[in-house]
Amino acid sequence: MLRNLCFGIALFVAFDADAGDPKKKKSTPTQPEGLKALQHPDAKVRYRATQTLANLGPTAKFALPELRETLKDKNVQVRVKAVEAIWRIDPPPVSSLMPTLLAALKDPDANGRAAALPVIALFGTKAKPAVPALIEALKDAKLNVKMSAITAIGEIGPTAKAAALALLDMADDKEFFLLEPFVGAALANLGATIVPNLAESLSNKSADRRQVAAYAIGAIGPSATAAIGDLVKAMGHADSATRRGVIVALGKIGPSARSSLPAITERLGDNDVPVRIEAALAAWRVSGKDDYSSHLVIILAHKSPEYRDAACQALATMKAAAKGAVNPLVGLLNDKELHVRAITTLGAIGPDAKLALPDLTKGLNDKDAEVQLWTAYAVWQITGDTKESLPIIEQALASESLYRLAAHLLGEMGVAAQPALRTLIAIYREDDDARFRQAVGAAIKKIDPQMGMKLGIR
Repeated sequence: MLRNLCFGIALFVAFDADAGDPKKKKSTPTQPEGLKALQHPDAKVRYRATQTLANLGPTAKFALPELRETLKDKNVQVRVKAVEAIWRIDPPPVSSLMPTLLAALKDPDANGRAAALPVIALFGTKAKPAVPALIEALKDAKLNVKMSAITAIGEIGPTAKAAALALLDMADDKEFFLLEPFVGAALANLGATIVPNLAESLSNKSADRRQVAAYAIGAIGPSATAAIGDLVKAMGHADSATRRGVIVALGKIGPSARSSLPAITERLGDNDVPVRIEAALAAWRVSGKDDYSSHLVIILAHKSPEYRDAACQALATMKAAAKGAVNPLVGLLNDKELHVRAITTLGAIGPDAKLALPDLTKGLNDKDAEVQLWTAYAVWQITGDTKESLPIIEQALASESLYRLAAHLLGEMGVAAQPALRTLIAIYREDDDARFRQAVGAAIKKIDPQMGMKLGIR
């Protein structure tokens, strides 16, 4: 940002440098020297200049006349960036900018088409006139254009609800395996008004369509109660992935889906283990009771480490409601494949896992530094005491492989990690690793928000 501000100041200086010299007034150009980059022969230079002005925001109002001229640039990406710059500097009526973007969506340059889509999304609810063009962009031959169109629709939100069916139709796209998470997120962002469309898709012959619809319903959550009946019907589908997806969705709807509880509990005996795991978790979420962890404890003894791991994750989600699983989890501390997962699950259960402490604290002296780190955090979660835990986590900041995890855990400890704040501040000020500083900055903000503001951490 400082670099951009300096650029902007340079533009002003270039504009006024000769203003006091009467001999030069006649030869002084009306355009600031810095803005000449907008007419540079190289499109990359024009693009960078436009990007800089966009980054400056309202500070760059002086450049609006030139940027309006740039809307006629022969390069589509420069034109699109000019629209963004104008919008960020001083938003005019959307109708004055939309034609440039809609034209860009028809340009032969796929990168130009893709670039126009997030700029349309910047208009928010005012982008409604562009929704038909966004729907058309979902059919583009280029992956980056389709992905950008999906994302733009999601960012516009409920205003773009007319795109719901087109998004669901993406399940037939040959590249859907790459697009699926984006489609699911976009559908969820369209909101509860599209729930009927999603519910209808639960019975579709396409497994991909059923699963992305179930995901979106779950992401919409308690507002998706209109889909409960269709979700219950889909729970009897022969496809285990579909059963699993609709059970997850019902769990995320929560207590409002109480009418589905009998159907969910029936699936506690499903022949597919992942379905049983999700049924236990969903039954707990819907009922609000803690008597479903026993179904997960049974799976902790399964021969498959993948299933044991999934059961641990479900128990960790239940937190204190999984206190009945403490003893079996202690047994998993000797499981080479699930050692760390057992530690983190006991930590997530919290104070109700105190009976595990004699076995758990052995990990504080483990030869594996990662085991030490996770054990220290779990002990703090259970006891609330930082005496043993904090020095181990703080020391891990010096490890090249664990420093980011250590910073994250300190942030999760919040005010309890205050004694480590001096170390974190020193690292933030002195370390030249951008990713490390970002992780440390995030931790500082959680531990002491005021200090984060003083350090200028965003």
